[in-house]
Amino acid sequence: MDFEVKTDLSREDFESYYYFNQKVHAPFVYWFGRIGVIAAVLVAVVLTIDIVANRLWGNREIMLPYGIFMALLIALPFVNRWMISRLYKANAGMLAAEYRFGESGVRTGTGEASSIYTWAAFRELYHSKGVYYLFVDTNHAMILPERSFTQGEPAAFGPYTAEKTGKEMKEIK
Repeated sequence: MDFEVKTDLSREDFESYYYFNQKVHAPFVYWFGRIGVIAAVLVAVVLTIDIVANRLWGNREIMLPYGIFMALLIALPFVNRWMISRLYKANAGMLAAEYRFGESGVRTGTGEASSIYTWAAFRELYHSKGVYYLFVDTNHAMILPERSFTQGEPAAFGPYTAEKTGKEMKEIK
């Protein structure tokens, strides 16, 4: 059975991939970004209570590092979203692609380029929230939303690619 997928990834799809890739390959960055705002709020509350309690009022130079730390924690999620936006715009030509999966491997093409991958080229296989991610290295994956399948049943795609690559299709929540 062959599969065909035609993707036209939205900004939300790209953002999901970005966070998914962080979660799988850079968990520290992923979780630090997620808890950054909460930590900043907690630091702000503690600092405010401390100032109101007049503990730091006599030692003003300690307030500068607290302020810088808080500003960085608050800014981190916004910087991350800005980076995602820039990456999405920079890769816009590669986000609309066609994939044909067959016995010998995968043919992929965009309006600008085409490639052929053998099944041995895939390093990791993931399925999460209705999207298949086929990684050829740590930072490059085929992003295949189930809604984009034009030939073949999306539910059968996981076992098919696992069989062809000899790798496990990992389910990530």
